[in-house]
Amino acid sequence: MIIISFTWSPTSQQFPFLADYAPAAASLFNNMKLPAAVVTAGMISLGFATRFPELPRDTLDKVYPQTIRAQCAKLERLHIVLGLLSVTSELIVVLWAAVAVNQLTERTYEPALSVWDLIHRDCDLAWSAVNSHYILGIIGFTGMLWLRAYVMLLAASASKSLMNAASTGTAAATCLMVSIVNRGVESGGGTAADRYGSTILDLFSHYAALLLKVATDDVSPGPLQLSAIILEIASLCFMFKVLITESDASFEQQVNEEDSCPIDAYDVLKDDKELSKLTTSEVEKLRTCVGLEEEEEQRQLLWDSGIITGWMLDKENEREKQREDEDSRDYSSVNVSA
Repeated sequence: MIIISFTWSPTSQQFPFLADYAPAAASLFNNMKLPAAVVTAGMISLGFATRFPELPRDTLDKVYPQTIRAQCAKLERLHIVLGLLSVTSELIVVLWAAVAVNQLTERTYEPALSVWDLIHRDCDLAWSAVNSHYILGIIGFTGMLWLRAYVMLLAASASKSLMNAASTGTAAATCLMVSIVNRGVESGGGTAADRYGSTILDLFSHYAALLLKVATDDVSPGPLQLSAIILEIASLCFMFKVLITESDASFEQQVNEEDSCPIDAYDVLKDDKELSKLTTSEVEKLRTCVGLEEEEEQRQLLWDSGIITGWMLDKENEREKQREDEDSRDYSSVNVSA
């Protein structure tokens, strides 16, 4: 009688519900990376490669109040900051997702019950970060679109009802996007235990808590991660401070004495003793101011003598505006690929 013995080591075949979900997890990260790259390209083109809309010059038919011009100038500054934050947020998504995909491909992970089980166990910070920054970038992108549309409607002399329609439509889209994310967060991995919470705020708080925990870990601390948290808080504080202090039209009339030309620039240049006390950049600024004063005096002299007429001045302004438009088209022709 022949006895055949088998030596069988326990593997995942003992537990049919365990499997290798690393490829599926890598596919999920790729699903976030590609849209983030496309959105980043659009935001760069919209926020930095094209000029922000401007109100037309005042005419006899239409004169814009200074409060409206000050408000548009404030919206332009807000548009720049919002664009910067949105683009960097989406770039974080692209970078973090790429690193996560590489890790899921290069390393060997223990079998898991599901894709959510693998992500929650080994890629929790990366997954919550990718989702949080992607959502923040999308919301910021929507804000950029509204800021541009608002100023464009003002420049087009749109009615109050049409501007309200654009604003409420944008607000509706934003509410729907947040609702979609809330439903996704609430669904999570399919059970009440396999999710970050029930709203988008739970996702953000989970990500912030994980990032702070990893940054202050005793075994492997992350000083750059901790620095990122502190700098982001400081950035938000500065932004809110600016929004509060630049809320009135008087800010536009403020003159920075360091940037403006002194009234005695010509006398200072002629005084060797005073000139020796100045730096090279300050001397160069004084020379520029003197040159601007001389050009203005010549222009005023020609105007008083009748050589320059109002028609010629309008033509010169039109040529200057045309050059600005050509520069704007040159910037907008920059191709940004994802």
